Formats: sequence, structure tokens, C-alpha cells
Amino acid sequence: MIHSLLKQYILPKEVDFIGGLREHAHIVEKIIADLLQCFSKKKTKYCKSILKDEHQAQHIRDKNMHELLNAFITPIDRESIYRVITQLDWIAVSVRHFLLEADAYGVDHLHKDYHPLITKLLHAATLLSEGFDGLKKENSAVIVSKCQEVRDTYDALVAIYIQEMAVLSKCKNPHKVFVEKELLHQLKEIGKRLQMCANSLEDIVMKMQ
Repeated sequence: MIHSLLKQYILPKEVDFIGGLREHAHIVEKIIADLLQCFSKKKTKYCKSILKDEHQAQHIRDKNMHELLNAFITPIDRESIYRVITQLDWIAVSVRHFLLEADAYGVDHLHKDYHPLITKLLHAATLLSEGFDGLKKENSAVIVSKCQEVRDTYDALVAIYIQEMAVLSKCKNPHKVFVEKELLHQLKEIGKRLQMCANSLEDIVMKMQ
């Protein structure tokens, strides 16, 4: 009874920050899965899902940020939580920007050579989600391993990007070169931001030791 009253009126509210970050990571993974379905497999209904999911990601971001700003204490470093929230948001926004740019150029699907790039993005997003799931179990070894796999996946993505840019450099159509260069760069940037978020997740693990 006394503990209940203390918890209700005196003790600071307990916020599940880890749960909030996991939720955010999973919706980011879904956004990139939608991207693969939309542009590589030509299933246009998933393009609309990207915008819907990005709106949900924004809602999760705002909720997590509000709780962080109003929390008296946090279970892990406050700045680390903030960094991850903003980086997950950055990934989701970058996918939306890719969608808007592709729409502006009149691109409703990408040729098969783009499939490996977006597949790598989805793999990295899945690994990142699994890393955040590991926070709940406080399994640092698994999290560190997943973060390294994200970095390895980004390296593989960059190798594909370089190959595609080399092929594109031989194209004589300036419009095609401009459009594909922009879209390829956007996909590379999404991968880079996934890696940066993995680095921040690893930073959280190191500070929890």
C-alpha cells in the first residue's frame, strides 16, 4: 500500500525506453521492407505503405522524445537515447525522401540491378532490429555481433554501389545518368545511416557494462 502510494505520487514514472527504441527500430525495418516490395518487386501498393509507416515512425519518434525530455532518470545514457531516436528518425525520413525523389523523376520501379542494394538495406535493418531486441535481454555479445554485421552489410552495399556507378559512368544518356546517380546515392545514404545507428546502439551497450 505504502509502496503503491510512493510510486504514484513521489517516485518518478518508470519509462520503458528500451521498448520504445525497439518499437522504432522495427517500424524502420518495415519501411525498408516496403521499399523493397515497391521498387524492386513492382508492388505499388507498398509505396503507399511507406508513407503510412513513416507517419507511424514519426509518431513513435515524437512519443519517445517527449518521454525522454520529461524523464527524471533514464536506465541508459540520456544522450545515447537521444542519438538513437534521431538516427532512426533520419533513416525513416531518408526512405520517404527517396520515394518523393523517385516520384518526381517519374520512376515507379527500379531495374533488377537495384534489387541487391535494397536487399542489403533490408538485411541491415533486420540486423539492427535484432540488435535492439537484444537490449531487452541485456545480451551484449549478441548486440555487438549484430552491429558488426550491419557494418559488414554496409561494406557489401558500397561495393555494389561502386559497381553500379562504374557501369553508369559509361552511359551516354545524361538524363539517365543524373536520375540513377541521385537514386543510387540516396540508397547508399540510407545504408550509411543504418550503420551510424548500429554504432550508436553499440555505444549504448558499452556504457551499460
